[in-house]
Amino acid sequence: MKQHVFTKSALQTILVITGAVMVSLFGLSLVTQYDNKYITKAAPAQDQPCTIPEKGYCALVDGWEFYPDALLSPADFSSGTHNYYSTWAGEYPNLAMFHKDKNPYGTSTWRMRLQGNGSVLLYLQEPLCAASVFVDGICLGKTGDVSPDTYSPLIKDNTYAFFLDGEAELIIQTANYSHYYGGIWYAPVIGDADSVSRLIGARMLLYGLLFFSSLTLALFCIVLWERREDEGRTSTFYFGMLSLSFALRICYPFLRLFGVPFVRALYAVEDAAAVSGIYFSMQIAFLLFMSGPDTSAISCRLKKGLRVLTLGACVVVAAAPLLVFPVVPGLVQWYGPLVSWYKAIMAFFLISLSVYGGFMEIHYIKIVLAAAVANGVCLIYSVLSIGYYEPFIGAYPEEYGSFCMVIAFAFLMVQRSREMTTENRRLNLCLQEEVADKTEHLRRLLTERGQLIAELGHDMKSPLTALSNMAQIIRLNDIMLDEPTHKRMLHIEEQCNILSDRLKSIQEIASQTSAPSKMEVLLLNTFLSDFYYNCRPIIELYGPNFFANITPRPCYIMANREQLFRALENLLYNAADFTPPEGRITLSLTADENAAYIAISDTGCGIPEEELPNIFHRSYTTRSDKGGQGLGLAIARTIVSEHAGQIEAASKEGEGTTFTICIPMVSSRTLS
Repeated sequence: MKQHVFTKSALQTILVITGAVMVSLFGLSLVTQYDNKYITKAAPAQDQPCTIPEKGYCALVDGWEFYPDALLSPADFSSGTHNYYSTWAGEYPNLAMFHKDKNPYGTSTWRMRLQGNGSVLLYLQEPLCAASVFVDGICLGKTGDVSPDTYSPLIKDNTYAFFLDGEAELIIQTANYSHYYGGIWYAPVIGDADSVSRLIGARMLLYGLLFFSSLTLALFCIVLWERREDEGRTSTFYFGMLSLSFALRICYPFLRLFGVPFVRALYAVEDAAAVSGIYFSMQIAFLLFMSGPDTSAISCRLKKGLRVLTLGACVVVAAAPLLVFPVVPGLVQWYGPLVSWYKAIMAFFLISLSVYGGFMEIHYIKIVLAAAVANGVCLIYSVLSIGYYEPFIGAYPEEYGSFCMVIAFAFLMVQRSREMTTENRRLNLCLQEEVADKTEHLRRLLTERGQLIAELGHDMKSPLTALSNMAQIIRLNDIMLDEPTHKRMLHIEEQCNILSDRLKSIQEIASQTSAPSKMEVLLLNTFLSDFYYNCRPIIELYGPNFFANITPRPCYIMANREQLFRALENLLYNAADFTPPEGRITLSLTADENAAYIAISDTGCGIPEEELPNIFHRSYTTRSDKGGQGLGLAIARTIVSEHAGQIEAASKEGEGTTFTICIPMVSSRTLS
């Protein structure tokens, strides 16, 4: 997978890095300009209400009256005045600066005057962590319970519809005892119902695309890693976990639609997923850019240090909201900035690793280098743009950067899959050629061996026959033979007959291991009829009656005529050996739509049931007294297998045996 670039590497790296930085900054500037609540906002004049457009929407950023540590109802404002701070949404992340002990938790009230005409829809995005909304003294709804005594947090995006006829007073009560941010951290959106509804729908569509695409990639990579189908299992695992952590990080808009009561756990999971994404990005960068054998000792120590740092950060952000902040709430004010600057530092290291890999000529694919740089730029921009950028529809810069990493490594996986497919095709072609060569070489060896055995058998047959005949002549003519010599001559004849049978078996085996059979289309009906008439006189010399029952239906098969004749001959003579003279042997042919069935049945002694599974094994025989070698049935099975068929035996002891051969028939399309 790794590509070593030996020419123009430095120049290519500089161009890739410069292009990635410029494209990232250009894209971030576009979303900042056209999808930013801090730009498309209701701009109130001094001591004047915020004007709401009749068509479209705007963000309620400026013009808020902020009352810390107070839950003020509309009646409280009617009965008197109260001290407040003029602020904008997001200026105060929590109440720590209003408390001597730096405790970030407490209650607050946010008030704003609105001006407009017609029906409007207020989109209150993620009030932290409980809220009650009032317009002109009427409570439009609640998220959780803001009362300190019965505080119940609930994270939910809500919409509130009401009618504006001139001026109206908007009051939002908030309470936070759960999260390191509190109050109106995200600027509410207000406008006509159609525009705000389209905004919410577009936002859900975008986050749905980000979530489901990354989740699909995560599951795919985790399955590949679990099955060990990818040789780069470590990189596949890290990429899958990067995609999974991004999916967990990006799914929060859907959770906000339904409301999540477990506030601490929810934000702990989100922060842990975000920091885990950085950890897995760093791990992938180590694998891609610092995995060479010439990596220095300093680089190895740096890798270990960064791994410990990133893994430790994952543990901290998961444990702090759940275990530390409930006990020491004053630490909350440091947590948010600490996490933000940690992300910026890790972005710097991520860019540095990418640049290092590029200049050390060990980078993989330019899009991976570009994505790593883009992710680093987005992380830094996300930290620097706090309080200056908040999207209406799109994602945050940090989320765009993480998605760039996901897409880049998805592209890398696709390219690797294509390379592996191409390589597999090449290997398959080479393998086919190798198999063809080996097959041809094996065929020649088998042919030569068969010819050699046949020649040896032929050469041995003549002297063996001469020796047997000479011993028989001497014995029959009784040429001055005493009794011991006469017995020795009989023994010589018996041994010559045994050698003759053994020689015949050797020739049978040689014929089966010679060159592969040449197949041709064969009309089985005619072939079996000829076989029957050729063998009938010989079989009836044994004694049994020989019958044929051949179907008139044409049965065409692909077969080697000589080999199939030999297989049937072995079965037929085997049946004749075990059938008494008064018995009968029947050759039959039947067929169905796909196969032809040849059966040779006899009325002989039959085969014991316990011996049926072994009768087709080489050297297995039930007639040792006759010198049988157990080759006939084994050879018949081998020939049938070469014809893509099957052979089976059915027998009942004392009643006879039936051997059935099933051979697939040739389709009419092949015949034409």
